[in-house]
Order: sequence, then C-alpha cells, then structure tokens
Amino acid sequence: MDKARILIAEDEPQMMGILAFALESEGWAVLTAYDGQQALDKVVAELPDLLLLDVMLPRVDGLEICRRVRESTTIPVILLTAKREEEDIIRGLELGADDYITKPFRPRELVLRIQAVLRRSGVGKAQAIVEVGALRVDGLRYQATLAGAPLELTATEFRLLSCLAANAGRAVSWQALLKHAWGLENWEGGKEMVKTAIYRLRQKVERDPNDPRLILNVRSVGYTMPSPEESGDQTATPL
Repeated sequence: MDKARILIAEDEPQMMGILAFALESEGWAVLTAYDGQQALDKVVAELPDLLLLDVMLPRVDGLEICRRVRESTTIPVILLTAKREEEDIIRGLELGADDYITKPFRPRELVLRIQAVLRRSGVGKAQAIVEVGALRVDGLRYQATLAGAPLELTATEFRLLSCLAANAGRAVSWQALLKHAWGLENWEGGKEMVKTAIYRLRQKVERDPNDPRLILNVRSVGYTMPSPEESGDQTATPL
C-alpha cells in the first residue's frame, strides 16, 4: 500500500520546514509549493492525496486554489491561516475545504487533523479491487473485466486503467498518467505517448471509441472516469 502524498503550499521557508518535518515523521510523502501557481501546477501534475494550503499565498491565494481544485477534483483540502476571523473560516468551508487550522498550532494537532481527513476520504486504505459501473479492476491479480468479460490489456494499459479507476470522479492530468504508467519524469513527448495509449485503451473498453463514455477527455488537463455514482449502464455489456 502506497503512503499518502501530501502537497504543502506555504510561502514561509521556516514554516515549510516545520510542516514537512512533521508530516515526513508520520511516514507521509511530502510535495512542496511556495506560491499559489506552483501549487495549482503540482495538483495537476502530481495528483496528491491531500492539499495543505496556507490561505495567504502569493500569486494565487489559498481560498482561490481551494475553489479551483474543488471544481474538478475531490482531493481533500486543509486550510492553514493566521486569521481567526469567522468570515474567513466560513468562506473556506463554503468553497469546499475539508478542515482548517489556525496558526500558531501544535504539530501533533495538525497530524491528527490530517489523519482524520485522510481517514474520512478513504486515502491509505487498501483498495485491491476498484469497481466503476461494470468495470472491475483487480490490482492484486493484475486483471480487469468489463461486465464479467476479461479485458486483454498490456501492462501499460492496465496501469493507465487502474489509475483512472482509482481516481474515478476526478480529473487525472496526462503528466500524472505518464508518471504512473511509465514512471517517467521527463515529459518531452509524454503528452502524445499518453494520448496514443488512451486511444488504444478505448478500443478495448468502449462500446464506441469515437464516442467514449468511460474514459473522458478533460480539456487542457487530461482524462477522467465517471465516479461510481455517475456511471450508468453505458459499461453494462462487454464489447
């Protein structure tokens, strides 16, 4: 089971060091961003499991990041703020933040808050089998079926499909898919690699690859798969 990956967006280096140390001591993988635009870019490229956002960030503030992230993903968000004004707290929660914590705070309190949010969101739980509509992806057996019929997939296609299924309901960037399926950090030509692989995967999982219902494009970002609640019976019969 992979450890949770947490993106910290904080512009003060000293505070960043404190936060990173506290989270890494718990065994979590830490990603960092020192301004709001960096944070947005890393959300798209890395698809973290949780976002820890300072409200007062340069370039794009934490509340605006929360709003944008919540438009297309279900990534949990915890806001960090030095303000204790009720209006700021309410606005953050209305924008979709999962929790907030005011500075100064004890590192142990922050860790407990993060653990609670991750637990509620299901991050960190072993999910060997993922089901989206009639699609069933078994990560332990490295098998996928559609309405009970086995899908003949290459290793790369399986990794792409399992990544999309595990993140059903949220957009997955082509950069994140490239890293998950190929393990590549060098993205030159990577977008076309992902596009070609998705094209071939659609030939195997869609009734009509020219009118996909399972693997959908997300303009200027990447791809997504409908959440289990959104997926109707479009995948109910095998090809």
